Amino acid sequence: MKDKIRLSFFCDWGDFPDRLLASAFAEFHDNGADNLVFTNPWMTRLLREPEFFRTVTFAARGKVRFNDMHAPYGECYDLGCMCRARRKAIIEEHSKAITYAAELGCRTYTMHVGAYNSVVDHTPNEVIRPLVIESLTELLPVAEKNGVFIAVENAFERSNTPDEVMYYVNYFNNSYLGCCFDCGHANMMRDAERKGVYSDYLVNQVWQGNIGFENHAFEKMAPRMVTCHLHDNNGTDDQHLPPGMGMIDWQKMAWDLLNNAPVLETLQTEAEIFGCGISISDLVKRYRQIFPSLF
Repeated sequence: MKDKIRLSFFCDWGDFPDRLLASAFAEFHDNGADNLVFTNPWMTRLLREPEFFRTVTFAARGKVRFNDMHAPYGECYDLGCMCRARRKAIIEEHSKAITYAAELGCRTYTMHVGAYNSVVDHTPNEVIRPLVIESLTELLPVAEKNGVFIAVENAFERSNTPDEVMYYVNYFNNSYLGCCFDCGHANMMRDAERKGVYSDYLVNQVWQGNIGFENHAFEKMAPRMVTCHLHDNNGTDDQHLPPGMGMIDWQKMAWDLLNNAPVLETLQTEAEIFGCGISISDLVKRYRQIFPSLF
């Protein structure tokens, strides 16, 4: 199983100009990073501009391939979206995105339960769950038909804890539904003495004054972990730093991922390049040092 694991590189493309994509893809390729993540801003754009598919695939030809896709997310795309006027469109758009993922050759499609209603309206998880189940009931047949794994991601909010993610995975017990372990988000939830001070927003708005710490996120998610997001932080902010710029123990992380996650399909870097001011070469070097066997 482990010899099938692929490492996919994320890039914070943002407003990166289309005319430079081929050069950027060539730079990844020349540094030994042939697998990329098809990011959520790209997918959101593709749903609105179908011609963007040709733009990206033409630029990637002979240089890189797309191995993982992140779904569009936010209030109007999350699995637990409570806006009934959007529910039908959400399923249609995610179904189309999963089909695009298959056409691109992606193995995983990472999705968010969602945080908007949990954070803004303090909606209980018990109210959100039926909507998530409704969404996944519609989307899992699409994923199975296309041979793409849906991976539900853990985050810092009450609606996205490892326990909540595993609630849905266990509820369906479907081989095409797994989880995406985000090690940066998990690091934020660890109750560690050497961490800094959380922002007032995270403490009082997100967690209503009582943060639900979680020291065993990996252990809880590992049995059904099909992919993961690898980025660093200081333990209290979601900084998406390259490895070595935060406080995560990457030697232990690599060991756990390669030895204690039995159904793991892919690893995804999710550290920013442009946001952190580092080169593609530096980014790839950092992950090569952690996972030399995957290059």
